[in-house]
Amino acid sequence: MPAETLCVLLCPEFALADYEQIQLWRREHDTARADLLLPHFTLVDPVTGWNPGEFAREIEARLPGQNPFEIVLDRAVSHQDEGGGEVADWLVPGPGREALEALQDRLCSGALAGERRAAPARRPHITIGRDSDATASQARVKAINEGELSIHCLASAVQIVRIKGERVKLLERIPLGRES
Repeated sequence: MPAETLCVLLCPEFALADYEQIQLWRREHDTARADLLLPHFTLVDPVTGWNPGEFAREIEARLPGQNPFEIVLDRAVSHQDEGGGEVADWLVPGPGREALEALQDRLCSGALAGERRAAPARRPHITIGRDSDATASQARVKAINEGELSIHCLASAVQIVRIKGERVKLLERIPLGRES
């Protein structure tokens, strides 16, 4: 039986045409995950051993004063997994990157400090493809970047998600900009 994990995602708000383009890339090159989860940035990597209510309270305690912010995805990169097998195609932000990193830092502090991933896997990104062929990944990324990528989106909420095998359940959506 697969382990149950909890994580925190930021699923930004996109213009419809941008969302459809991202989903097209994901359905072509990350088929298994394209319809499992919305396009997202992972803020807190999957963790085990947490009670969902306690996990949600830990996340909520770190969010007061965090306002919504804009993000611009302006570059695609090919990223080799640390294990050396899979290559991922990522969309990465220029504007908004520092705010995303600060939010990751904020959420991965306190009781979650030990759950923090090392760079570059922690680099804010939206995965749009996976491949075992680095050359194919690099060609896709090059084609995207030649098209002058500029996808504007808004970070307006974080989502606490439970994952068990291929089942994903949204436990809570927490809007940014709330008072304590």
